[in-house]
Amino acid sequence: MTEDGRLIRTDPVAMGVWKRLTTQFAVWRMIVFAGFSRRALLQFSNDQMTPLARAVHWKVGLGLLGGLSDEQVDFLLAFARINARKVERVFRTSTLILVSVPVAGVFGLTEIDPGIWVRLGFAQMDTLILVLAIWMLASGVMLAASWRANELVELIEFEQARRQYDAARRDKASAE
Repeated sequence: MTEDGRLIRTDPVAMGVWKRLTTQFAVWRMIVFAGFSRRALLQFSNDQMTPLARAVHWKVGLGLLGGLSDEQVDFLLAFARINARKVERVFRTSTLILVSVPVAGVFGLTEIDPGIWVRLGFAQMDTLILVLAIWMLASGVMLAASWRANELVELIEFEQARRQYDAARRDKASAE
């Protein structure tokens, strides 16, 4: 805890990088730009790393991580994994609630009172389509958030692998 007892103490430099990474990997950027990039066409490939190696957000992210020590990168990887698990749970739970509860409610109310939907204003398909579209949009945004959280984990794992490779090359060069 900090001196004032309010926050959990972490590495301020690593957390500063985390904040910049989460800004770079923002969900809205994925939603706005993902469908309009050449990389979107390559999603049907068995090689997902080559397009990512060319992606600006990955280059910036690797640049940010490059200024950290190995220990700080290890900390951020653990932090990113915890974050990704939490975001995934929120996505799964919320989507389950957005689907299961309404479907069960519709079937249950229809069994009790078949005319209830007309009285509630759902006689027009437009209203029902609007409600379904809002639910689908909410689920889609949460899926994008989960995707981005996992991309952060993958970026940091890639940085760790790159550092291990560089260390192995240095060790081999010094042994020769």
